[in-house]
Amino acid sequence: SGDLLQGVFILLVAISDKYLNKSTCKTQFEWVTSNLCTGLGVISTLGSLVSLYSMTVLSAYRAHGAQSMKIPQDKLTDKNKVVVVVCIGAIYFVAAVVSFIPLAPYFESYFVHSIKYDNNPLLVGILDKEHLTLVIEAYYGRMSKHGFSWNSIGNLVNDMFINVKVHGKKIGFYGSNGFCLFNYFIESENPQIWFSGTILTSNVVCVVIITISSAFLTMLTVNSSNVAGKNNKVLVARNKKIQRKLSTLIITDVISWVSFFVVWLVHILDVSSTSGWCSLFS
Repeated sequence: SGDLLQGVFILLVAISDKYLNKSTCKTQFEWVTSNLCTGLGVISTLGSLVSLYSMTVLSAYRAHGAQSMKIPQDKLTDKNKVVVVVCIGAIYFVAAVVSFIPLAPYFESYFVHSIKYDNNPLLVGILDKEHLTLVIEAYYGRMSKHGFSWNSIGNLVNDMFINVKVHGKKIGFYGSNGFCLFNYFIESENPQIWFSGTILTSNVVCVVIITISSAFLTMLTVNSSNVAGKNNKVLVARNKKIQRKLSTLIITDVISWVSFFVVWLVHILDVSSTSGWCSLFS
């Protein structure tokens, strides 16, 4: 289901680019502030995390079962069915929480990084809190230095204009790029770095668990095949073929996530410029 969500995301992005024509430079701000972009970001993140968490739980469960020398059963017991349902529910719950946290109003000050006001000669372009605070201080005079929430900024900006309702479109977490993806490559001074870094680190931990579990299962499978297949070369060949396919899937997954993590570290530590890699790893 995680891969299905990723497919839906890619399909919707293609349809949006073809028919809605909102991913061009001319309509960039309309696109990244739209509900559709936000929805695509949630779908992409949810699909990616569900797929990764499912592989992690499945790999760990198989390794645990093999280590316990459990005999495979043709049918699931009632207890095992409950465990499966709980695991699936937990996977979707955690993935959904991570996907929707950037949209929670409570964390708006954390995830909304800028705002754009339409057709306003005073507030031009994309403005972050720092620039808006300077404008507000210049208008109202000396202001409190405790910091403003986006709601407070909106109210203060509205009071600056008589009989005119000023409407601004906030650019949130998923609107930081044109494809509405989860934003991993954030500047080190951006407070969102802790959220992105935590999620990416947990993803790498999942990949490590998958790798260790798969390596353990491969060794067990090879040993058991050699013992049981001394007189059955067809069985040995079939098991080796299956293991090669599984190993290829695991290795490509590991290479992708580990490479991504290394590039992220290079970007965060400012060891080298990663601007040329953004199209590949974003």
